[in-house]
Amino acid sequence: MSLKFEQTYTYLAALICASIPFMNYAKAFVNISMICLTLILFAQLNKEKFKKIITQKTLILLFVFLFWIIAYSGFNNSFFADFSETRKIAQTLLLLILFSQVSDKRILINMFIFGTFLSGLITSINIITFYLNSFEFLLTGADTNELFITQRLYLGFLIVISLILSLERFYNSSNKNHKAAYLFLIFSFLIFLILISSRSAILIAFMVLITSFIYNSKSIKRTIALMLTISVFIIMIFNNKTLSKRFLYADDSVRQSFIEKIKTHEPRYDIWKFSAQIFEEQGSYILGLGTYKTQELLIDKYKIMPIKKRSDWFIKRNFNTHNQYLDITLSYGFIGLIIFMVFIKEIIFSSYKNIYSFNLIISLILFLFIENLFHRQLGAFIFSLIIVWAFYLTNTKNEKNISS
Repeated sequence: MSLKFEQTYTYLAALICASIPFMNYAKAFVNISMICLTLILFAQLNKEKFKKIITQKTLILLFVFLFWIIAYSGFNNSFFADFSETRKIAQTLLLLILFSQVSDKRILINMFIFGTFLSGLITSINIITFYLNSFEFLLTGADTNELFITQRLYLGFLIVISLILSLERFYNSSNKNHKAAYLFLIFSFLIFLILISSRSAILIAFMVLITSFIYNSKSIKRTIALMLTISVFIIMIFNNKTLSKRFLYADDSVRQSFIEKIKTHEPRYDIWKFSAQIFEEQGSYILGLGTYKTQELLIDKYKIMPIKKRSDWFIKRNFNTHNQYLDITLSYGFIGLIIFMVFIKEIIFSSYKNIYSFNLIISLILFLFIENLFHRQLGAFIFSLIIVWAFYLTNTKNEKNISS
């Protein structure tokens, strides 16, 4: 790739990374930029480089996963019905190739951190303004969705990824000004997480902070940091009204049992229960049902829920399985799940020697337990970037590795 094309390619990819937290507003720009990246890459790609790209083990495994989905949907006459999810998995494969060809991935990381910081800052200002106007900090319900630049669940996860990347730069940068800037970002992201009250993101961030402190501190400092982090987390959960409500369902004074509160207030309890029922009733363990039929069967389950208001809410939101592993099992059977898990094993084994790469991959794996990334275009971008950055950090020279 010529220098001019390489610079254009890098700038376009960097702009995409900065736009990801604003996907709701920048979707057209991101799609056009992705098409431009594809055209530039294949116009400048030589045979040797192309061969090197397509022979990477992770890409081969993801391609096999995609091939199985296409082959199954064709055999099952559901190709067009399932095309939306198939397209996003194909897009993930393409994005892995596109982002992996950026020569300076540090630019991608910095632009992503900048975009996430800006999204988190705007959302936090909206939340604080909401509080000052209403003196109510219990940010739950649809009426608060307009406060978020990015949906709460995804903004929280983007902040966690940015937190990991900022921690990596803070501990490995030798420039004092850079370290100060990344330390400011780390504290900012933690404040954003508290304000937006994303449960999954706070739990994953808690794990990231503990592992990073343990890895980078000496024995005594390690113990102090660990105890301090745990104490702050517990105090925060029990004393912040929003977090107390979202983690402990503190506003429910009727039910004494925490399990009963979860059953009543957590949509995923019903979603996963119905998904398990569908899996048992349909008996399509090996091949699966396809994504469209799986969603149809879930809607049928929502229709027979005893409380009509809750039933209508589930139907209106068109809830999917909210678990990527469960979704793959239902849609593509055990064959699809096995192929995907082999892919997951490969990215774990390729990243475990670097604590930050490992945290990126573990965060992704944990997030897949509560969300279907392949059901959203935003998910395809997040999935591919995390893997590209994890491999980049693992292979960076002079990186402090677990095995060293």
